[in-house]
Amino acid sequence: MYSRLRDSFLDGLSSYYGSDVMPAGASVNMRRALAEHRNRLRDKGLTYKETYINTIDDRPGETPARSETFNISHCYKHCNVIAEYSDGSNTVKLDESPDDIVYVQVIDLKDRESADQILVCPNCGHRSVARDFADGCPMCSTKFKISEIYPSVNSYYSIPWPMPKKDFPEQAMKVAKWIGIGGGLLIGLIALIGMLMTKSSTWVTALISIVVALVSGWGLFILSYLISMAVFSGKAVSGAARLAADTLDMAGAQNSQRQTEQAVCQFDKNFNYRVFEGQILSAIRSIAYSSDRQNCSVYTGTGDLSFMDDLVDIRYRGACRFEKAVAADGYLHVIMTAFLDNIYYREGSFSKARERFTVEMVRRQEVQTVPDISAHSINCGSCGASFDAVISRKCPYCGTPYALADHDWSVILIAR
Repeated sequence: MYSRLRDSFLDGLSSYYGSDVMPAGASVNMRRALAEHRNRLRDKGLTYKETYINTIDDRPGETPARSETFNISHCYKHCNVIAEYSDGSNTVKLDESPDDIVYVQVIDLKDRESADQILVCPNCGHRSVARDFADGCPMCSTKFKISEIYPSVNSYYSIPWPMPKKDFPEQAMKVAKWIGIGGGLLIGLIALIGMLMTKSSTWVTALISIVVALVSGWGLFILSYLISMAVFSGKAVSGAARLAADTLDMAGAQNSQRQTEQAVCQFDKNFNYRVFEGQILSAIRSIAYSSDRQNCSVYTGTGDLSFMDDLVDIRYRGACRFEKAVAADGYLHVIMTAFLDNIYYREGSFSKARERFTVEMVRRQEVQTVPDISAHSINCGSCGASFDAVISRKCPYCGTPYALADHDWSVILIAR
């Protein structure tokens, strides 16, 4: 259902860091997260390229989830994901596996206005579909406030897939067939030449050569196919072992979705774990890449987060572990551990670290999940002005304080 949006988003992501043109369908939160990541890279003097190479073995699919007000689809496909970082002198290329699974989370409202609705620019009169105005008028560049357009991409991540490709048996059959044909013809030709040199009868020689070619070809085909399937089985076993070893530290996260939903759904009937997972990642990235955490409303803690100053990429490994949930003083606190592969740039060199960030999320108990709320576009309850609450804890127009936790999830603690 959302495969075209998934593919267009990934295509746009591949060119974003070089062109600054936002990927199609990115949500308000996603757009801001990408911009913050780009700014962190530029502050460090780095260039970055993220490439998604389609293969014939893409194995696409969607895992849907629904609530009373919105639909969520976890779209995925297999492709080769390559990330490349450079400071001009040193280049680091991450390509852990030729086959990766990319997950793209799409949120859609059940009762939404179509993203294909025609809008008219109030400045130059240009007419186009609503999605074309997300970064301003494409003709005169006039910027104006526009509501979230649905469906939109809320989060994405990729994980290496060490298992053999699904078409390996077919490829093994094709290889074995050509080995059988080629080998049989070659052996038959050698037999024919050998017998002709002994001056045997021509028709007997030809008949024997054909029989030799057929028998040897068939034998080579069977042998090649058995060897190929043995290699396939070996790769499958090796891949399964590698996958198990790579995810061993995440074993405790197996039941986290059920545990988190049990803890939160008693307060929020619209709660969805996948949306919450995306909010955790968005919050970690916003805080990590922020240049002014003291005024960042997503973070209300007081801990020292200087360890995030040299982070240049946060790569999610696909799992969050539920630790506990506590309701106190009208607020719900949920503690989760996110499993990450982080890229740091310190003193002219890159380093990769497999880390766990424990995050304590807090929100008023009575607040319900509303997918189209964004801390990056908040209306002041006092003067009605719109402002970015991620970079300001008060309205820049009238000075009214703003507490994100009264409206949506905020972070009170991050530890590693």
